[in-house]
Amino acid sequence: MFTILLLFLLILLFVFIFGTVIGSFLNVVILRAFSGESIVLPPSKCPKCGNKLKWWHNIPIISYMILKGKCYFCHEKISIQYPIVEFITGCLFLAVFFKYGITPHTLFAFIVVSILLVLTITDIKKHVVFDSHTYFLISAGLIYNLLLTGFDIYDKFNSITGFHPTAEWAFFTPITGSLLGLILGAVIMEIAARIGYLIAGSRAFGEGDTYIAAGLGAVFGWQNIMLIIVAAIILQIVFTLPIYIKKQFEIRNWQAPISLFVFFLYAAIFFIIQHKTLLFSKSVYLIGGLIPLLAIGATTCFYILKGIKEETNRTYLPFGPALAVSGIMLLLANNLTFTF
Repeated sequence: MFTILLLFLLILLFVFIFGTVIGSFLNVVILRAFSGESIVLPPSKCPKCGNKLKWWHNIPIISYMILKGKCYFCHEKISIQYPIVEFITGCLFLAVFFKYGITPHTLFAFIVVSILLVLTITDIKKHVVFDSHTYFLISAGLIYNLLLTGFDIYDKFNSITGFHPTAEWAFFTPITGSLLGLILGAVIMEIAARIGYLIAGSRAFGEGDTYIAAGLGAVFGWQNIMLIIVAAIILQIVFTLPIYIKKQFEIRNWQAPISLFVFFLYAAIFFIIQHKTLLFSKSVYLIGGLIPLLAIGATTCFYILKGIKEETNRTYLPFGPALAVSGIMLLLANNLTFTF
């Protein structure tokens, strides 16, 4: 029993270390995407002084602590991004391993997590989504689902009943779901982005977000892409709304904050009354509860949209990270295979 436990812990340690090593490589991918250099050559160097790093300068997390966050040669500060990305990658690889174990799905999940992490960091750092990264996500999703479709056909050929394709089978195959997910993700994001012209006079989301949604659609299929986008919107609201409300207080625009407070207060009271089963009549339920709640909610949305349209220095948080986090959440919550 002790030997099995020790072996399991060693495997977990190996997965985490492997994740941190991949995280170190992802830092190179991120840095060189901005500089335009190859991710292979030249060898790792200090971005400030250009000196080639020694092998012990590249040990994930540990080197940062040994060097006390400074370059060995020029003593300039090393970005905290490096150990953070390495640590997060290690943790995410552990989470994927716990979810899928030693299977081919795990390798693909590692690839998806790595790409989404790169997209998140570049978008957070400089509000940039590189096409090459999204193309890689799209390609990975299509290739993976094509392989799954091939294995499914092979299994059916070797089954007792044999392979008899139908229209229903073709529609629900992984590669069909992947292709439809790619198209649906791109179309939904483009429609949502262009609605921004009606509300605020500019795109609601960047073009890079459309490619990310397309990539997530290729990975998870058309059945899941709407769920990912809705979850991403909720995450975006959770992080953006407090910043927006704070700014409204600073410019002394009380309409949106007050209407939002009234909405949450009324919603809480309505929930408590409903939970206590005090609303026996459907007419009372509608007239006294649901209709006023919808009216207050609509008023709140009107004031928020009005504030956004009139705002000269708009608060902008990139939407790509919310999409990426939603994708990772589904990856860890769902059971592979992804699209069926």
